[in-house]
Amino acid sequence: MDSNLQALKFDIDLDELHAVQQMLGATDKEFNQAYSRALSRTAVTLNKLGRQLVRDDLKAQSIKSIRNRLQKFRLNKSGKAFDELRLWFGLNDLSVGRLKGKVTRLGTKRKPAGAMFTPASSKLSTYRNDKAFIAKFGKRRSIYSRVGKTRFPIKEGELPIQEAIQVDIEDQIFAQVPEIFLRHFSLDLKGRVSRR
Repeated sequence: MDSNLQALKFDIDLDELHAVQQMLGATDKEFNQAYSRALSRTAVTLNKLGRQLVRDDLKAQSIKSIRNRLQKFRLNKSGKAFDELRLWFGLNDLSVGRLKGKVTRLGTKRKPAGAMFTPASSKLSTYRNDKAFIAKFGKRRSIYSRVGKTRFPIKEGELPIQEAIQVDIEDQIFAQVPEIFLRHFSLDLKGRVSRR
């Protein structure tokens, strides 16, 4: 398993789900369909909440850059059991051009001494590279360094974001999983029973 991936398991209280089924008078088929639909809707909800949290905590330029870097939340039934959800998320390093902050050249134009990026977010550390330079490709101004001794290829500087955001995702988003799932499950089951 990669170091930037986390697997968290959540137990869903089947007794509570069966109580909702008994209260509404739903069949087992409706129960299974509502359970499956609630899994997919919970995945979409958690993905949206995760993107917003990461964007706000890291002060990213846009949510598109987070969407490209943050892996989607996938919820799976483990085998034929209905009692757990498995969530996977990835927090890969993010390029400095995608974050809000200040890009500064170190040294002078004649004697460059590298480049430094100071992020707007207090959760991230400063990025400094003594062999880097500042360039603007498209609309983004960022820090780049040469991979070899020739002019190209070049590589954009990246900041690790896993440590800065992992605890917040676990505390603020994953703590809501049972309530989100139960809300989606009960709404879907009510709708299926009323359509009979």
